[in-house]
Amino acid sequence: MKNSRRISSQILCIVIIAFLLFFLFTTSIISYQYRKNTSELITLSSQHSVQQLNEGFITFYQQLIYIMVQLSSDSTIKSYLEETPEDTFCYYQMQRYVNTYLQSYNGFFSYSNVNIILYGKNNCTYTTYNETVALEDTGIIDEDFMQKVQKNPKRMGIDYYHRGITRETRDKYYTFTACSLFDPYSQSPYGYILIAIDESCFSSLYFNLRQDDNRFSVMTHDGLILSDSDPRQIGRTDRELLDISGSKTAGIAVDYQDKKYIPVSAENAFFDVRIVQLTDYSTITSKVFSNTLIVVCITGLILAAALLFLVFAVRRITRPIQNLTMAMYNIDWDRASKRPAAVNCGGCLEAEQLGAAFDKMFLELDTYLDNLAREQNARRLAEQNALQSQINPHFIYNTLASIKYLSAAGRSQDVISGITALIDILRKTIGDTRETIPLEEECALLESYFKIQQLRYGNGIRLMLQISEDCRNFLVPKLFLQPLAENAIFHGFTDNNPLGDISIYAAKMEDTLIIEVIDNGQGIPSHILATILSDDAALIRNKGFTGIGVKNVNDRIKLIYGAAYGLHIASLEGYGTQITIKLPLIEPGTTHCI
Repeated sequence: MKNSRRISSQILCIVIIAFLLFFLFTTSIISYQYRKNTSELITLSSQHSVQQLNEGFITFYQQLIYIMVQLSSDSTIKSYLEETPEDTFCYYQMQRYVNTYLQSYNGFFSYSNVNIILYGKNNCTYTTYNETVALEDTGIIDEDFMQKVQKNPKRMGIDYYHRGITRETRDKYYTFTACSLFDPYSQSPYGYILIAIDESCFSSLYFNLRQDDNRFSVMTHDGLILSDSDPRQIGRTDRELLDISGSKTAGIAVDYQDKKYIPVSAENAFFDVRIVQLTDYSTITSKVFSNTLIVVCITGLILAAALLFLVFAVRRITRPIQNLTMAMYNIDWDRASKRPAAVNCGGCLEAEQLGAAFDKMFLELDTYLDNLAREQNARRLAEQNALQSQINPHFIYNTLASIKYLSAAGRSQDVISGITALIDILRKTIGDTRETIPLEEECALLESYFKIQQLRYGNGIRLMLQISEDCRNFLVPKLFLQPLAENAIFHGFTDNNPLGDISIYAAKMEDTLIIEVIDNGQGIPSHILATILSDDAALIRNKGFTGIGVKNVNDRIKLIYGAAYGLHIASLEGYGTQITIKLPLIEPGTTHCI
C-alpha cells in the first residue's frame, strides 16, 4: 500500500491542513478584532473629545449671553447709549468709563481676543479696542445679520469670517455676534451689542485635545472653515469635509485628501456650526500590525507544539490499525479454505477485537443490509400512509363542518358551491395516488379549499399567492399547504368572524425551494410554539390546539425528503405567524434520495 493512503498519513494530512486553516482563521480573526477594537476605542476617544469641545463651545456661548444680559441691565450704560454727550470732554469721560467697564468682562474668558462693542441710538460707540471706532462708518450696521437683529430685537445674529472693523484688525477675520439692547418700557431698542470673536478663541477650546494624529475643524453648514488645527485651512470652503462630517461614518475609515481618516462630528446649535475631528487611520494600522505580529508568533508557536504532539499521538494510536490492515490485506482469500475467526495483529484492544469480529461481520453484513433496507422502506411507506390518512379525515371533517354551517344558515347555493369544491378536492387527493404533485396543482387545491371557507366566513379571510414562475413545476407533498392554512383560519383568527390575510410565497434559493406561509392572526402562544413540532405536541391538542396540521406536515416532509427539510415556525402573539417550509428542488420525472 502506498504510504499516502495510510490512515495515519491521511489523519496527519487532515490535521495539518486543519491546523493551517485554524492558524489562518485565528490570525485573521485576531487581526480583524484587534483592528476593530482599536478603531472603536479611537472612535470613542474622538467622540469624547468632540463632545468635550462641543461643551466648551456651549460654555463660551453662555458666557457671551451672560455678558449681553449684564450689559442690557446696566442703567448707566443705557443712559450713555441714549443721551447725547454735552461736549467732547464729557464724551471722553463716558468712553473711559465704558471701556473700563467692558474690559472687566474679559476676565470671563481664558483668552483675550474677544472685543465688545456698544452702539447706541445716540450714534455713540464704546469698545474694548485701544482705538476709537465710528461704527456707522464701517458699514457693519447695514450687514444682513445686523438687519435681522434690528428687525427682531429678541434675536441674536451671527456673521462668520467677517473682516475686522478697526485699522489694526481690518486684515484679520472674526466671527461677529450681535443683539439688541431693548427697553421693555418703550418697547424699542436703545442700542446694540456687537462682539468680535477671534479665531484663536475657537482654537483655544481644542488646544489641549490636539495630537499628532488628529485634526480639529470648526465649519459652517456651507463648508466655510472658521477654525482648524491646520491654520492653512482657515477661510477655505471644503465641501468634501462637509459631506464627510454630515454622513453617518463615525468609526468607519473614509478617504479624504489622499489619506484615510476616521471622522467624528457634532452639531453645535448655539453657534450653528459643525465640529469635526479627523483621526489618521494609519495610527490604527501601525498599532495593529505590531501587536498582531506578536500574537501571530505566539499562536504559531503554540499550534506548532500542539501539531508535533498530535503527530506523535496519531502515529501511536493508528499503528495497530495499520498492522491490522496489512494483516487483512495479505490474506489470500481465494486459497484460504475459510476466513480466519480472528486476525492477530497485536496492538490495542480495539484492534484485536476488530480482527476477531471481522470474519463474522463480513459474512452477515450483506444479509443484514438487505433486510434493513427492506424494513426501512416498508416502515417509511407505512408511516407516510398513516400520516396521509390522518390529514384526509381531519381535512374532510373540517370542510364538512364548514358546509354544515352553510346549510344551517340556509345558504343552499353556497352549499352546492362548497360541495362542488369539496368533490374537486377529493378527486384530486383521494383519487390521485401520487405522493407528490407540482406546486401549481397544490396551490389550486388550496384555492378550492379556500373557496369553501370563504363561503362560510365571507371575504374576511383572504388568500394571496406569490409563486415565482420558475417554481410552479417543482414537486411538493400533496395537500401539505391546506393544513397550514386551516390552522391559520381556525386558530390564528377569531372563531366567529375570522378576519385576516394568509400570504404564500415561493422562491428558489440555490438548490432549495423555500415556501413561506404568513398570516396576520393572533399568533401562537410561546409555550405552544416551543413544543408544536416536538413529540410532546399531543399535549397541546388536549389544551384546544390541534397538533395534526402543523406537526403532521413537518413529519411528512422529513419522511419523504429527510431530516434536512421541514418547517420552521416564527410567531408573535398579537401580530401573526410565519411558517417557512424548506423543500428540495425536484422536477417531474426525477427522484430524491434521502
